[in-house]
Amino acid sequence: MPETHHTFPNKFEACYLLAVLIAVELLLSLALRQSSLLESIDWQGASGFIKVVANGLVFIFLLTYKQLTYGSLFHSADQPAVKTVAALLVPVALIVPGLVLITGVLTSLMAWIFPMSLDDQEMFSDMTASSAIPLLFACVAAPVLEEMLFRGVILRSFLQQYSRIESILWTSFLFALAHLNVYQFFTALLLGIVLGWLYERTRSLWPCILLHALFNGFIALSASSVTIFDVSLTWLLAAAFVGAIAGGVLLIRILEPATRSQKPGRNS
Repeated sequence: MPETHHTFPNKFEACYLLAVLIAVELLLSLALRQSSLLESIDWQGASGFIKVVANGLVFIFLLTYKQLTYGSLFHSADQPAVKTVAALLVPVALIVPGLVLITGVLTSLMAWIFPMSLDDQEMFSDMTASSAIPLLFACVAAPVLEEMLFRGVILRSFLQQYSRIESILWTSFLFALAHLNVYQFFTALLLGIVLGWLYERTRSLWPCILLHALFNGFIALSASSVTIFDVSLTWLLAAAFVGAIAGGVLLIRILEPATRSQKPGRNS
């Protein structure tokens, strides 16, 4: 069955959709707290469960309304998904440490301007915890769910209606806004721009999920107190910097020459 409602959501509808998703999460959180069903689960585990259920409910509506299959949602390009991921695996992995460093500086800057409360500090500590449930959510559930919504549905629709630059920037802004705290806003904005460009060039969620998962996983690894290699900070920074440049150049060389025959949206 062909996809319908190609231009849903537009900018206004995307803002409304984001508000609905947040409202569903809040309602589920209140309901579960009242019922005490998640008393034995820590905050991060409960939060992950709530996000999965809320996103699932929203996606049942979205996929039904748009008559969009999961296969088309995840990969609508002519080139096989395996071939796309294989071609981009190395350059995507190379740019991750550099992205983490840049976004870490942005987060630190925001924390300096707006000092964190104890609740904020506890939240970030839970988010970077190395236990199984937080890692599972950060490296698997969050990348898949967030890419399905922001690149798979919202950016996909925006590219049918607006220029690619406008589409990517608007989607990235909504992605940053969805994190609901000032400390992650600019981090998510920058990451969203890279993810949006990657989706616009490939028309596949798989490279986006790969980058998002590696990014979250690298942050969790960096925050861990376990030292794997006895390497000086200077060498680590230099390696991340060189890797980011090499990976960025490779990505541009691979993706920018691609034709736009698969891209029905307006060009900038």
